[in-house]
Amino acid sequence: MSISSLATSDVRETAQPDLAALKTRQQGTWSSGDYAVVGTTLQIVGEQLCEALDVRAGQKVLDVAAGNGNATLAAARRWCDVTSTDYVPGLLSRGRERAAAERLKVEFQEADAEALPFPDASFDVVMSTFGVMFTPDQDKAAAELMRVCKHGGKIGLANWTPDGFIGQIFKTIGKHLPPPAGVKSPALWGTKARIEEMFGQQAASITCEARHFVFR
Repeated sequence: MSISSLATSDVRETAQPDLAALKTRQQGTWSSGDYAVVGTTLQIVGEQLCEALDVRAGQKVLDVAAGNGNATLAAARRWCDVTSTDYVPGLLSRGRERAAAERLKVEFQEADAEALPFPDASFDVVMSTFGVMFTPDQDKAAAELMRVCKHGGKIGLANWTPDGFIGQIFKTIGKHLPPPAGVKSPALWGTKARIEEMFGQQAASITCEARHFVFR
């Protein structure tokens, strides 16, 4: 697992895969299973990400591809003004249930990570835990994270790494079901090289830290 923190101050695919079709298939997959239950096992990562970002009460925070709201709830517990987004309505509904159970005020909004429906420089902190890394158009998603983050703000990401357990699963699946030509592996978001490639020209500083997550 890699946690990346960026302080704010294009690469295009040579092949042209059908990213819209891929996104539709992904959305169907995330909607078909009870991924919210899986998400609850990752709650500690949301807490760790908010600590790494040193979020403060009153900050405007955007959680992108938030799933059932692990990082969303962590930020809300720290009295941030949180907007939680995902393109799977069912996952947002589970996030709403969790926020309501804890009596936390959170704004939930359906949104595509590659086309965020917010003005430029809207948020003090933009974050994602194992979410935005799965977008088909990685460069477009990264550009959107930068666009909605205020100058001097922070972007925080928790991503699976290529060499970790989930990264090895990706490789195993890829041997039997290769990804479409021209589509980058989600695990690249867990490498400093790819983070610097996507954000380096605009970020004032980039910090990447490898951490272990224990699957119990």
